[in-house]
Amino acid sequence: MRELPDNLLKKSELISCLCAPGVVAEALEHLMQGESAQAAFADCVRCDPVLALRLRALPFGFTLQPHDLLRGLLLAAPVAAGAAQSMYAARWRQSVTVAHLAQALGTRAGVVDPEAAWTAGLSHNLADYLDHDLPPTVHAADWLIGLDADGWLADAVRFHAAPLSRGRAAHPLVRIVQLAYQLATRVDSVDSVDVRAALANLQMGAGEAAAMLAECQVQTRQLALRFGVVDQVAKSDGTGFERLARLYAVQAAQSALNSHFRQANEVTEVFALLQDSLLALFGVERACLFAPAADGSLQLSPLMYFTPGLGVLAILPDDGHSALPRALARNAPQRFECGEPDSALVDEQIARLLGVSRLTCQPIQLHDGQTGVLVAGDAAPDLSQSPLWRFTLSECTAALRPKVVGAMPPVSATPAEPQVPAAKSDDIPRDRVRRAVHEVANPLTIMRNYVNLLSGRLGTDVSMQRDLGIISDEIERVARIVRGITVNEEIAIPDTALELVSVNSIVSELVRMALGALFMPNKINVQIDLDPEVPPLPLQKDLLKQVLFNLAKNAVEAMQGGGHLKFSTRMVNANGQRQIEIEVADTGPGLPAKVASNLFEPVASEKGGDHAGLGLSISRSLVERMNGQLSCSSTPQGTFFLICLPTLQNGQAPLTTTRYGSM
Repeated sequence: MRELPDNLLKKSELISCLCAPGVVAEALEHLMQGESAQAAFADCVRCDPVLALRLRALPFGFTLQPHDLLRGLLLAAPVAAGAAQSMYAARWRQSVTVAHLAQALGTRAGVVDPEAAWTAGLSHNLADYLDHDLPPTVHAADWLIGLDADGWLADAVRFHAAPLSRGRAAHPLVRIVQLAYQLATRVDSVDSVDVRAALANLQMGAGEAAAMLAECQVQTRQLALRFGVVDQVAKSDGTGFERLARLYAVQAAQSALNSHFRQANEVTEVFALLQDSLLALFGVERACLFAPAADGSLQLSPLMYFTPGLGVLAILPDDGHSALPRALARNAPQRFECGEPDSALVDEQIARLLGVSRLTCQPIQLHDGQTGVLVAGDAAPDLSQSPLWRFTLSECTAALRPKVVGAMPPVSATPAEPQVPAAKSDDIPRDRVRRAVHEVANPLTIMRNYVNLLSGRLGTDVSMQRDLGIISDEIERVARIVRGITVNEEIAIPDTALELVSVNSIVSELVRMALGALFMPNKINVQIDLDPEVPPLPLQKDLLKQVLFNLAKNAVEAMQGGGHLKFSTRMVNANGQRQIEIEVADTGPGLPAKVASNLFEPVASEKGGDHAGLGLSISRSLVERMNGQLSCSSTPQGTFFLICLPTLQNGQAPLTTTRYGSM
């Protein structure tokens, strides 16, 4: 991490410079979205001269997570308001136009870094954003000292208005910014002798420069519209300030909500506070909570408002007509209006018993690790789009998380015994693991951001969006695995941290994910035979997906010249219990006897490369965590792995097909 530039930190004037309210507002919106919006956040902030420099002064490697410091910086940033907006807009428009031109000229000539050209052009009139004059001994260029190794950024700002003739032999960045400033601020500049001479040095003509200027002015007008900057040219009416004012209100409400939910010490108190919040903030008088029961159905939770009659309802998770299981399946809010054709009768019954005409069904994380459904009656139609609604739910969820208190090491009552040197161990030091986890998090974040950018560019292509969704899910799964490495052993993971998932869907998703990346390149034909009677199962989805991927990868490696791989699911009766069997069968040469004898033991792999020999050992332990069994049979014609999972999980009753209150 590099040190902060002393010159920059000493300049309190920079902290007092005005920012564009629309830029601050959009930056706050991106910040609320977390890590997934880092690229959009950076693209937004680079359009404000003051914010761009203030963030450049933060330590190298500073990220949006945690983002409280950035949120505080944005909320405290002074912004142009009232009559000052019009004067501010003219200065901002000049900054952005010169930045666009400097970047375009630098790219066209290939003589400077385009990003450095943008920063220098954006900052050229930095002093204009102060509401007072700088002392004679201070120049705004001083604020850029330390942002690059040789000080060319500061020079470009310091001499941006100097005559072009003075800069003939200057550093290219200085000459580029000088030329961009002349083109942006002088009328008919392309017809002047000095500008044409400067263009000739870059092997450009006046016509090309005029076209470049026109394009940059169009881009500036588009940004003015985007950020609501008062701009007569762009016909913008200054909506950026109103947008920011609304965000200030939301941020203040979020802080209040944080304090509100921190009052709770018990789970029941959290939901009592949630019910108060629903009434006070959203006018929701009637709300209830449905949670997964032991048999997998959604049933009324006593943690919130209870209406006689609701307690006898049980809604199966595969009931696609009801808005409640749809909300769980899609992990997104679902709405129901009374009288809708083909709607589930149970939704009509819930609305009638609550005395409301419409329902908003919102998935919500519960204290035991499961996901329930919060049912809000007669809520506004756009409730789920409200940032305040999302903040309320996130603060409620945070309040439900167990408070971890670090355990003190036990104090020995007997004199300390001499320390015996520990035997050599293959364990990796914990601090090294933490550093590795920290470093892994950065490329994962970059991959997640690029997936989001690709998703936006590809539009509504359903197939591509589905593939990108799978990639995004897998990136998040890797992130969860990595984060789990450093979880303190003292923090107990709830045994009931399960979710109802479709085993068939996991198999289908895995095959689709691995088809182009694993199966087709290795000439593997894949077949799936899925029993439609296999019910949803309460388990940890990531565990089963990891096991299946390990088995598939092993099968592909066994069939080096290509082959056939089959995934099958079926329901069976074993020892008086219903079980789900998942079979992964390949047509490889089978396992050598030496390998088959200790197949599930963590031994050194004979495959070489990066194979650690842990895949099957890990797979067996993961299946056992799901209360299942993993077995294998192998012949010269192929190898068959069989996963047996009981429908009984963690002492819960087996899944049934009984329905109450719905058709």
